[in-house]
Amino acid sequence: MARILIVDDDPHMRSVCSRVLSKAGHTVICAEAGDQGLKEIGSSANPFDVVVLDQLMPGMSGMETLAGIKAIAPGLPVIIITGSATEETAAEILGLGACDCLPKPFIPEQLRNAIRKAILAKA
Repeated sequence: MARILIVDDDPHMRSVCSRVLSKAGHTVICAEAGDQGLKEIGSSANPFDVVVLDQLMPGMSGMETLAGIKAIAPGLPVIIITGSATEETAAEILGLGACDCLPKPFIPEQLRNAIRKAILAKA
């Protein structure tokens, strides 16, 4: 199964995503801020297969974090989760290099499907 990094400042969202993906057999690591997520990616001996990244976070935003991820791991699929999804926002996010955009709230199956699509696209 996949090794997934979840970057979200909301502890409840990290917990829910982690539970859903762990139950699906994935290995999940969590980070509560963009800079912490970038450190996990840069220092990990085992590469991540997918990143689930919140768009709006204090400090380093999701878009700044996405740019950092693309600089250090250009092929790493990133799924943006956002509470302010519009067609324009989704198009902008995808244009910046994310592979998918999930509007909050989402159901577990939507998250599992997005992870599955990201892994298949990477292969």
